[in-house]
Amino acid sequence: MNADPSRYVQVVTNLIQNSARYTPEKGEINVRVGSADGRALVTVEDNGIGISADLLPHVFELFVQGDAKPAGSEGGLGIGLTLVQHLMEQHGGTVAVASPGPGMGATFTLSLPLIAEPAAA
Repeated sequence: MNADPSRYVQVVTNLIQNSARYTPEKGEINVRVGSADGRALVTVEDNGIGISADLLPHVFELFVQGDAKPAGSEGGLGIGLTLVQHLMEQHGGTVAVASPGPGMGATFTLSLPLIAEPAAA
């Protein structure tokens, strides 16, 4: 990948921290790394509080937050996912989100183009 390592770590860390914030104790967070169609993929999936269908299209907008807050938490500021999207776009990548709905977790998928290896001589 052609990416600033510290910014990419920041992006992945933000998604994992969000999952940890919105997943109950003893919940599950899965991080998968792979590639497909010439792109590097990182998926962060949890079984946390999920995202409602009406909020889903807006999660990357600045200061947007859902009504549900994890127990004992104030939630975030509503800037982290906007930053994730901005940094991914600056690196030629994308971030996507999916959630079956409230109480059913969320999945965030990062995608960055892979650099083609030069042909062997």
